[in-house]
Amino acid sequence: MKRMFEVLDEMNIDDVKDNTRLVAVSNTLISVDKVKQGVKISMGADHHVLDDLLSDKVIPVLILVDKSEFFKRRDMAT
Repeated sequence: MKRMFEVLDEMNIDDVKDNTRLVAVSNTLISVDKVKQGVKISMGADHHVLDDLLSDKVIPVLILVDKSEFFKRRDMAT
């Protein structure tokens, strides 16, 4: 079985190649609220996502990434 990020990377590469939206990234944080179970995180997304969510075509996945490490690795010369 492939790792989740391997699958997401393949889908993202296909998106670029085929001009599709198999994977969409939304980094618009609306709010974070402390609740009994931990935290409730509200994120914003493009309005086109609504129909896909309601029709069960997409699954939302929350990924939390170390910000400084992300930018450090992203900006490294390859």
